Amino acid sequence: MKKILGIIAVAAFVTGCGSTKGDTPQQMLTTSTWELQSIQGKKATMEDFANGMPYVNFAADYKINGKGGCNNFSGSYNLNEEGGINISRLVSTKMYCDGVRENDFLQLLETSDAVDVDKDKITLLKQTKEVLVLVPKK
Repeated sequence: MKKILGIIAVAAFVTGCGSTKGDTPQQMLTTSTWELQSIQGKKATMEDFANGMPYVNFAADYKINGKGGCNNFSGSYNLNEEGGINISRLVSTKMYCDGVRENDFLQLLETSDAVDVDKDKITLLKQTKEVLVLVPKK
């Protein structure tokens, strides 16, 4: 009997650790806090974001929040079947931070119109051009 329970426990564990092949883009978006890796094809640096690298959280209820490098922001998002994304109603705090590309980041985030999502990277596009790449925050 103990042997059978052990086999069932191992089978349940292995099943629970299965691959994410069936995950939808929305499910993959909500698995991590996503940190900026590149902006308009250039690696994001601490020179651009001296107060900390921007990051984004996508919630299952289609809300979005994060930090733009200086200020906190929030808003909402929608996805469509063709890989389109609409990020809207972004609002943020208004602290002044010198030398931060936060406005560029937030504008590109809000005006992106397509998204390519996998478990290791989110690529946001505008008119098929890569504008932001986000990776899981460490």
